[in-house]
Amino acid sequence: MRILVLIVVVAVVAACGLWVGRLLFDSQWTLTLHELLENTGAENPPVTEPRDITGTACGEAVECVEAYATQEATYYRFGSRGAAERFAATVEDGFRSNYIVMDFAGATAASASEQLWAMQHLAGTWQDYEGTFPDR
Repeated sequence: MRILVLIVVVAVVAACGLWVGRLLFDSQWTLTLHELLENTGAENPPVTEPRDITGTACGEAVECVEAYATQEATYYRFGSRGAAERFAATVEDGFRSNYIVMDFAGATAASASEQLWAMQHLAGTWQDYEGTFPDR
């Protein structure tokens, strides 16, 4: 019985350690699309008319944890960088930064410069983006 208790305690401590480590060293996973898109307070907001579409967009086909539609793109947030990277590889016209993928398919109401501003806003959120932006 003591061994079972010890195993449970070690597992709980390890899980808490991983969670705290992820929070300290990869805090980007905690940023939600709601925070990114709806609480900007910016004079020139990076997106137009954000709508939460998680209930219809995330599921078996797209294993995202959150999704928003805007005039500039459809945003998908994933639980891991790997999941975001795998989904981004399936998107013909998109952009990925960390846990978030932007899909530009059907986003014809926004201009190329508005879409670039949305990408720059996403990439600049953590100040660690070192790539280029797709030519829109």
